[in-house]
Amino acid sequence: MISPENGNPLADEALGREAMAVLSRYVQFNTTNPPGAELAAAQWLRDQIRTRSITTDVTVMEPAAGRGLVLAQIPGSEPLRPLLLNHHIDVVGAEPAAWTHPPFSGAIADGFVWGRGTLDTKNLGIIFLLALESLVRSGARFRRPIVFLAVPDEEVGGRLGMGWLVEHHAAGLNPEWVWDEGGGGFRGMFGPGVVFGLTVAEKQIQHLKLIASGKPGHASMPHGDNANVTLLKALDRVLAEPRPLRVGPIAAAMFRAVAPTQKFPASVLLPRLNNPLALRLAGARLQAEPATHAMLRDTVSLTVLRAGYKVNVIPERAEAEIDCRLLPDTDAAEFRDWLRGRLADERITLEVQESSPPSGVAPLTGPFTDAITIAVHRQLPAAPIFPMLVPGATDGRYWRQRGTPAYGFAPVIMERTDLGRIHGIDERISGDNLILGVKIARDIIASLCVA
Repeated sequence: MISPENGNPLADEALGREAMAVLSRYVQFNTTNPPGAELAAAQWLRDQIRTRSITTDVTVMEPAAGRGLVLAQIPGSEPLRPLLLNHHIDVVGAEPAAWTHPPFSGAIADGFVWGRGTLDTKNLGIIFLLALESLVRSGARFRRPIVFLAVPDEEVGGRLGMGWLVEHHAAGLNPEWVWDEGGGGFRGMFGPGVVFGLTVAEKQIQHLKLIASGKPGHASMPHGDNANVTLLKALDRVLAEPRPLRVGPIAAAMFRAVAPTQKFPASVLLPRLNNPLALRLAGARLQAEPATHAMLRDTVSLTVLRAGYKVNVIPERAEAEIDCRLLPDTDAAEFRDWLRGRLADERITLEVQESSPPSGVAPLTGPFTDAITIAVHRQLPAAPIFPMLVPGATDGRYWRQRGTPAYGFAPVIMERTDLGRIHGIDERISGDNLILGVKIARDIIASLCVA
């Protein structure tokens, strides 16, 4: 492999070919979760780490049968806590008929690697892998230890992945910082330019089931105790009046950072969103963008409906599942009380299927954020960098809940359309993005870990 070098087109071209080829092979392991079955991919990663002479201290663990977890450790020359680099091996499902290239083909076409995991997050694993190889081959001496981690099970909550690792091995690893998924570069989200977000916290998970009961009967004789109707009316009450917009410290810092890139009046309003009038004036635009909307309020998404078994039978039971994501400072019990108040019907019960505690917030300043800033500005000097709250869940929460700073950062640039490809159709990443990612990752790791 040729090391990434600024201003060397031949080196960049070779790096791009290598990165695309390796990611293509990784994508070809079908690690759809459920069931996951990440073991074969984990064993391949282990062999890649050894073959590339990154370290010989690499182990594949099995939190459960067939669920592979890679733990590789590079020693440091000084008694420092390690930098932990993490990505997850498992991916969500995909319907092949809807894709331009089969989702597990790893096709290389039109300057992209296509397939499930190319953005979430096998790409990050390959970026870490090649950045570490580049540093090792350049003769770098690591003063700080590094842990390369690849975990299973993230897409269904991480209980058999990062959750298991933290429960059994957190004390032994004791990282100074955790670098995980989330954030990264965005083009077209805040105007035409490129901005970079660094995830420092995430929303709380509340996966809830609503169960409506009613009186069964023949559909030819409608009555007022139909479980379906009861549930639909209650859901309408919940969805018709969303929770209020709230600007927390993370969102406020993000909007202050991007304000200079905006035209009037956004350039004036965004730094002042803590002012109720400014928030009211900017609110319509902020809510129109799903990502910013989710950063500013507790959200409720209706995702599953189950009811009925025959067209001429009024059922006695109807169910809905809702995915609720709460801002870091929301009290979950208060939110559930609000929800019951909106349901406003004793025939509906609420069951908690999954509930995560607040994720904690990583420091907004310090050596890790400094390293991110320097590395990004080496490649894109004018790009704003800001802290962000990720609307979804990541494995970083397991560490933040213990007080360990965990950051989410994908060192690539995503277009607006790319965001829809994550968990969507035609997920892909360009060779240019992989080159950029390796360069930025190499610089960050070197800044934090190399003597």
